[in-house]
Amino acid sequence: MNNKGLLAVAPLFLVLAIDSMGLGIIFPILSSMIIDPRSVFLAASTSTFQREFLYGLIIGIYMIAWFFGAAILGDLSDIIGRKKSLLICLLGACIGYFISGIAFYLHSVSILLLGRIIAGFTAGSQPIAQAAIIDVSTEENKARNIGYILLAVSLGFVLGPLAGGILSTNSFASWFNYATPMFFAALFSLFNAVLLLLFFSETFVITRMIQVRLHYAIQIFIEAFQHKGIRWLSLVLLIFISGWGEYFGFISQFLLRRYQYSSLEISLFMVALGIGFSIGFAFLVDFCASRFNLKRCICFNLLIAALVCLITLISHTPIIAWIGSIIIGLAISIAYSILITMFSNQVTNSEQGWVMGVTNAIMALSFGITTFFSGFAADITPGMPIFLAFIGILISTILMYFAKV
Repeated sequence: MNNKGLLAVAPLFLVLAIDSMGLGIIFPILSSMIIDPRSVFLAASTSTFQREFLYGLIIGIYMIAWFFGAAILGDLSDIIGRKKSLLICLLGACIGYFISGIAFYLHSVSILLLGRIIAGFTAGSQPIAQAAIIDVSTEENKARNIGYILLAVSLGFVLGPLAGGILSTNSFASWFNYATPMFFAALFSLFNAVLLLLFFSETFVITRMIQVRLHYAIQIFIEAFQHKGIRWLSLVLLIFISGWGEYFGFISQFLLRRYQYSSLEISLFMVALGIGFSIGFAFLVDFCASRFNLKRCICFNLLIAALVCLITLISHTPIIAWIGSIIIGLAISIAYSILITMFSNQVTNSEQGWVMGVTNAIMALSFGITTFFSGFAADITPGMPIFLAFIGILISTILMYFAKV
């Protein structure tokens, strides 16, 4: 991709940032709103077990809905084009955020779950945007351009928690509350839909009969393990994201329960994590991909990430967790983007939309199921999900080391 080609898909970067904001914006709010017994969102009599279960459910259901939506929308983008599919994603995100904001006002868990399901199902812009970038990429700069995509995602991880922490804190403005970040995200999604409609030019269109297959998410997941070229990589990604989901999904409640962090302090911690992502995606992915063996690079960074999880768990010094957040952000960004590049390299050009849908389906299902069930683990001890993160990422390191790719 030359500079002209990069400029042509520039509106996608904002789409990607919004996509990741949807996941990151709720963590500072959710830990304070659900886990903290002083919160008025749940009844004071709600047990710790019920709070941990709801925390995992609200995060997990978003990602499970993403699993079904990403597979369908990724394939849809190869039928109706990238632009129309992305508009569906943005409008769905707008509706989902708005409903979530209403749920905070009404103190309704069921309405909140509905909003997260809608937002999650239409949070499929990452595989579509990846496919659009690849449409105009060359083999030489594919890893770099995927790094740019994930840089936009990482900026969303910075902006999401920051917006969630600041816009929910009434010390900044008297009318700020838990609903404010959701309404802000809804307006931002709508604004970007307008920008995309006006300035983004379609990169790929195939006109054929549209078949919406609700079971396709399961099918595409199975296909990942039937495809000889990506079978082992799919297993690595599945376990890798299971471990990563434990850390990313539960680090906020870990900080709340071990260090009594406020929602603003948690949001700033998540910003530090996002900064690690940003540095990795912007400066280190292309450097590593062009100079080192891809497989060894993935193994090295996964091992670093696993060790950070372990050190964060056994240390009771907050600064260690903060330093670790930046390091794990760097390591995960490099490992993930190079792993996605290896997926792309295993298939033909006509299968790029499919394989990007595969990787995101694996990621979403693994993350969703992990966070859903880890609510039970967190009830045992706040550090249990962090320990499981260490185990999961370490196993994925070993599997990658023995992968024949």
